[in-house]
Amino acid sequence: MKLLTGDSTYRTQEQAIVHYNKEKKIMLGLHHLFKAWKENNTEALESVRKTFDPRWLNLSDRIIYDSNNLSAKIILNADSTVTKPIEINLKEVPVCRPTYIKELLGTEAGLSYIRALINSKKATKEEIINFFVALSGKKEKKIRFWTPTQSSRKDKQVRSVGLCFYGFDGFDVGGSNWFDGDIGLSRGVIMDSAKQTQFFSNKAIFDIEEETITIPMKKTLIKEIEKKQSEKKKVRIKWELKTKLT
Repeated sequence: MKLLTGDSTYRTQEQAIVHYNKEKKIMLGLHHLFKAWKENNTEALESVRKTFDPRWLNLSDRIIYDSNNLSAKIILNADSTVTKPIEINLKEVPVCRPTYIKELLGTEAGLSYIRALINSKKATKEEIINFFVALSGKKEKKIRFWTPTQSSRKDKQVRSVGLCFYGFDGFDVGGSNWFDGDIGLSRGVIMDSAKQTQFFSNKAIFDIEEETITIPMKKTLIKEIEKKQSEKKKVRIKWELKTKLT
């Protein structure tokens, strides 16, 4: 992974995405930084750390909160026309006002939330803490997360993710920023195609690192499956799978 030199222009997430799409470049997301850490790319982490101050570093990660409950949809590479956006549905994103990383990881919902942001279903708590310590250069007890209250989510559902240093030598991972309001710096990224782990075919996502295949389904099919499950009936799905090895 190679980080592109960012300019000094402050933009909202919405404006930054438009900018990188026009440049035919990928906008940096938290999952890119986690991949850089996994690859021991300290140069990339140290470079991006310089943009955490004095304002937010806006990422390409977006959160769409439900207005009636704590569920949410995490979108990585949001609105990108250069790379495929990734959608992850969560039953709960905890309210953090703020919540420090160790406390957040102490709950299943908190662990799932951070795993979604870094796009790693198998990341351990220790790996997550070590990553954010390496990324921020701060101690674990100085790393905290922000997300909106339920009433705030009802008022404004679409938010962006950003990173920033705050007073008292701390580090914030924000999930409350307004994607069309809060301005910050941004960065682009070039991914090494030789290390690509996700492939896309007809909207299906093949992840060779996670060893999973994600296949989108029509709402009518999902409802039918849920109906059969509620009736404790077996669900059988048939499809024809053709493969070609090259």
